[in-house]
Amino acid sequence: MHHDHDRSALARREVLTLLGVTAGGAVLGRFLRSPLHRRAGGSVFGAATAVAADPSCVVRPEMTEGPFFVDERLNRSDIRSDPSDGSIRPGVPLALGFVVSRIDGSSCTPFEGAVVDVWQCDAAGAYSDARDPSFDTVGEKFLRGYQVTDASGVVRFVTIYPGWYPGRTVHVHIKIRTEPGSTAGLEFTSQLFFDDTLTDAVYTRQPYAAKGPRTTRNAADSIFQNGGDEMLLSVSDDGAGGFRATFAIGLEVTGTTTSTTPGSGGATTTTLGTSGCSSVAACLADLRSALPDPAAATSRRARRTALALRRKVSRAAALIDRAASSTGARHARLNAKARAKLESVLALSQAAAIRGTLGVAPAPITAAVESLLGVLSP
Repeated sequence: MHHDHDRSALARREVLTLLGVTAGGAVLGRFLRSPLHRRAGGSVFGAATAVAADPSCVVRPEMTEGPFFVDERLNRSDIRSDPSDGSIRPGVPLALGFVVSRIDGSSCTPFEGAVVDVWQCDAAGAYSDARDPSFDTVGEKFLRGYQVTDASGVVRFVTIYPGWYPGRTVHVHIKIRTEPGSTAGLEFTSQLFFDDTLTDAVYTRQPYAAKGPRTTRNAADSIFQNGGDEMLLSVSDDGAGGFRATFAIGLEVTGTTTSTTPGSGGATTTTLGTSGCSSVAACLADLRSALPDPAAATSRRARRTALALRRKVSRAAALIDRAASSTGARHARLNAKARAKLESVLALSQAAAIRGTLGVAPAPITAAVESLLGVLSP
């Protein structure tokens, strides 16, 4: 299991959740993806016109950032290499394109100037510029990079089909920002997934086969379970031994909104609180205070959600306590379980916010969990 104790490299800004805004003024009501994603074949990167002409967009979920985002600011399309020595990470080539659109009422037009970050593990399951019990790649920068959308809302990347590591299904991380480095910018973070049958076929090839059978498929992945089917890539053969895919995302941006109850169908504005906690105990206290109160729930589903979140946090706290009194492999194993439990808190709270059963703003929960993950010892 991977850990996230190397988060010091991430200067965390105010993060916009799926139902949130920043304090800076512009409001991102929803991130959406066009049904174009479901169509097979066609041009890999030539879909901008079709998306712009298609106002029938649907909401897609934001997902947890995970432990290994590092804001490297690597402006490049081909992310396979390590800039320090030019070495190329081995793997099956994947041409990955994004078409980012701006949604305004019934119109869907190309969004120019959005920054799209992509990061992922290599074929062996390792992330660059990170430490983990299974690897130490600090200083390396393979399989990371960003591109800025052009006038058609398009960015293009060349990467490899990702590998796997215990506890997670196969995925690629994405982050879309309007003003990186500014607390007034808008931000969306999620993960892309792959069809299990395709992954099984790819993993019969080297270098993937050398790692052995993977341990987690889509249905067993806690993050995939909360909207992963909406983030599946439609992948096609490129005719040269690799694959290609295009993912279309629309951003609904308006100047002002009126705060309403999550799930009511209106625009929802939430300012993400930043946590100043510096210890595990303080971060746990912040997280507990951000959770919904079961006694205040307005429906049976909301009460079940509140109880489930409190149980998950209590179990994470117990694992953290046990890890603190342990050493070596036992410490690492318990810490990994605690981190996984905290990731499931994020996934459940975000899914509940979308369904309208959370009952509180999701942003403070996200901030508290991210801060707690940041202060947990390795």
